[in-house]
Amino acid sequence: MPWLTGTAFLHSAIVQQKKNMLKVWNVVLIIATYLLCIFGTFLTRSGVVSSVHAFAESEVGVYFITFIAIAGVASVVLIVSRLDYLESESTFESIVSRESSFLFNNLVFLGACFAVFWGTVYPVFSEAVQGDKITIGPPFFNSIYVPLGLFILFLTGVAPLLAWRRTSLRSLRRNFLRPTLLSLAAAVLLFVLGIRQPAPLIAFSLVMFVTLAIVIEFSRGVAARIRARGESFPTALVRLVARNKRRYGGYIVHFGIVLMFVGFSGAAFNQESQGELDVGDSVSIGRYTLRCESLDEKDTPNYFCLEAALAVTKNDKPVTMLYPQKRVYRASEQATSEIAIRSTLKEDLYVVFAGLTEDEKAVIQVYLNPLVSWLWLGGLVMGLGTIICILPEARTQRVRGKAALDRLLSTTGKV
Repeated sequence: MPWLTGTAFLHSAIVQQKKNMLKVWNVVLIIATYLLCIFGTFLTRSGVVSSVHAFAESEVGVYFITFIAIAGVASVVLIVSRLDYLESESTFESIVSRESSFLFNNLVFLGACFAVFWGTVYPVFSEAVQGDKITIGPPFFNSIYVPLGLFILFLTGVAPLLAWRRTSLRSLRRNFLRPTLLSLAAAVLLFVLGIRQPAPLIAFSLVMFVTLAIVIEFSRGVAARIRARGESFPTALVRLVARNKRRYGGYIVHFGIVLMFVGFSGAAFNQESQGELDVGDSVSIGRYTLRCESLDEKDTPNYFCLEAALAVTKNDKPVTMLYPQKRVYRASEQATSEIAIRSTLKEDLYVVFAGLTEDEKAVIQVYLNPLVSWLWLGGLVMGLGTIICILPEARTQRVRGKAALDRLLSTTGKV
């Protein structure tokens, strides 16, 4: 929840910096982010909500909820008492503008935050009102987050192509025609190739749209530098990013989000299978076949385990060997499954040794999860963009250097 409100704040802070707008809104967002951090701590430490992430029930929750109430009231008092300092100096001039797109972005993030909040605390409210604790499961969150996520992805591509204040019809046509046509062509191609589920079809089309929007923004800046300064493409690209780190670092973060959405969309095509295997038996999933070559017992100082050696073939061609294990640790006498994974950019083959049947056959669970690696790749790209964003601008460095030099000269009496 604080991640969502904090991300909303980062976007609306740009509007405040550029247009001196949304000051009260931004203060509310940053206060909400802080209070939601404390609220999350309250949930995990109080035992109010049963979760694998929560600690045992304790009385410390009373102190957290009291602090949240006091901090919330104090924040409202401070905002009201300083409203004169938080007045906006500009207004929204058009709904088709970059500042409006940032506001829509904020509203979607807050809607997502409220969905998480309601889904988390609903069991508590239902128990208090009806006496029966009703737990909300993944279908509720999926039904909310799929459309909200797609809309956020859409805004990620739209916002950079809109102008501040208002965007003319000519500008809309020039900026959106190519990305829209190419994304529609991608949707048609994917439909012909067999992707018929609406959510992933829309997601992959928007991925194309946003990627093209980001490429257009970079290409315009690079082309301008090449025309003005005669720089080579790599030099112009590096200097373009260096001259405006927050803007282009933000675009790189957006591209990381695009890659992560590729990974999210792959979940629509997950497959799973299970087999009870003896030596020589096999289980199939998609184009893969896993044949049990051996079932071996292994004894180590820390644990005893059963290991299945599985020969993996794809389209009847050998691919690799996987060795999932079922372990029992000596100290705790706790049984665990040591999974085996074959990971590629296209898909992950995930194998679990679940246990043994009464007739000593290995229970093997197999999961084929497409595009999982794109989540990790997207996270790395987001990290790179974040590092670029937080690097100081060259002008800031010069100002700080000049100030430091002035202080040094003043202390030595050589001013």
